Amino acid sequence: MSSQPTFLRISVVGLGLIGASAAAAWRQAGHLVTGWGPRLVTRDTALARGFVDAAPESLAETVANSDVVVLAAPVLAIRQLLTDIAPHLAAGTVVTDVASTKASVEEWALGVLPANVEWVGGHPMAGRETAGIDHADPTLFNNRVWVVVPSSNASDVSVGRVVRLATDAGSKVITMTAADHDVAVAQVSHVPFMISTALSDAVIGNRRFGEWAPVAATGLRDITRLASGDATMHRDICVTNRDNIAKGLEDVSAVLADLARQVRELPNPASAIGSEELEVLDQTFRRIKYDRDGWLPNAK
Repeated sequence: MSSQPTFLRISVVGLGLIGASAAAAWRQAGHLVTGWGPRLVTRDTALARGFVDAAPESLAETVANSDVVVLAAPVLAIRQLLTDIAPHLAAGTVVTDVASTKASVEEWALGVLPANVEWVGGHPMAGRETAGIDHADPTLFNNRVWVVVPSSNASDVSVGRVVRLATDAGSKVITMTAADHDVAVAQVSHVPFMISTALSDAVIGNRRFGEWAPVAATGLRDITRLASGDATMHRDICVTNRDNIAKGLEDVSAVLADLARQVRELPNPASAIGSEELEVLDQTFRRIKYDRDGWLPNAK
């Protein structure tokens, strides 16, 4: 006999882009989904669009008698939400999240949740630069990686529930520790956002951008796309993954400084061809292109 029920009673706390998209995907997969957000208009939208089966006004009512509670709020808001829901959770409930950082959230959860409730962190590697329920899409997670982060108190059954949520949303599952997750996402997600933001500020924020804008095209648009991401989310990410992001930015700064040195040392155009300096820069570009081209077939 299967150790898992035919459907899970899932409560989604937070109905923004990720929470509403996940709720819709799980409801389509046959689960019973209850959703909660602090704003009535958001709850009404979730019901009207068929993302959830119910959307109570009460947070306590939302999480009561759930098999899984999914916290889909900005990272810093999760700490208070854990405190708020803890008294209302039934024994055996699994609590998970979709936050972009894991170590701080895991520490909060293990310090607040009752002993008969288990924590299993989660992070779907999916998103858009747009935010809010109006942009929700149940296919958002299709063929994307969903990182599952078991805590020290998580049983195989509890981990299995969160894995099921991820696969039922269309994702591929990998497991990591909270610490390893935070190092990895700093490099491949958080630092790229910071670089996109910095370039956007340096160029689009420049007082002379009005002169340059007529010749700006897809290159600038593509590399600054991440700068349009949710400001609150990225603020919270920086607070909860501070050291890893700072280290990543320092590494990128060192590469930029070296590139600036190589460019500064180039001879004038009349004597550049055949020069050692031009060859060094050419080889730098080729090496970096080779590394990226080798990764692209595996890019998600």
